[in-house]
Amino acid sequence: MNYQSEQSIASRPSVATRLLRAIIAKSFIEIILVCVVVTLAAFSTFSPQLRGAIDVADATRISGWAYDPQSAGAPLEVQLFIDGKLAATELADGKRPDLVESGVATNPGYGFDFNLAPLNLSPGRHTAQVYALRRAAGANKILLPVAKQPSVFEVSQERVNREAK
Repeated sequence: MNYQSEQSIASRPSVATRLLRAIIAKSFIEIILVCVVVTLAAFSTFSPQLRGAIDVADATRISGWAYDPQSAGAPLEVQLFIDGKLAATELADGKRPDLVESGVATNPGYGFDFNLAPLNLSPGRHTAQVYALRRAAGANKILLPVAKQPSVFEVSQERVNREAK
């Protein structure tokens, strides 16, 4: 009989073993909860739903469109960066009926068109990227690229000479 009670005690998990399992389970649940919170925060900050494109990039202008379905129909503020430096800012509220026709948006007012003439760009190859500004926590803002890759364009020496006159 004594042997049987020793065997039943040995087969039951000890209090320490049960406590260790509970701590491991709790840690696992906390890790999952943190991952869910981080994913939701990233999704709300860096919207994968942002859509847009740079349609024209040449020596005279950079134009395209930017649309965020989460912005409730409000046009986005967009910033133009030439060669990695801020060049201009405007509201993407130009009429783009092709966006409605293609089913991208229900309102055509999401176009932008940056005039490059006032920038007096030097001759040669330049890169242009447009970023949409999005509000983040507090007074912070986040820049989200409209296009996946910067657009490359060329400014000729002849054009610079004409604009200098």
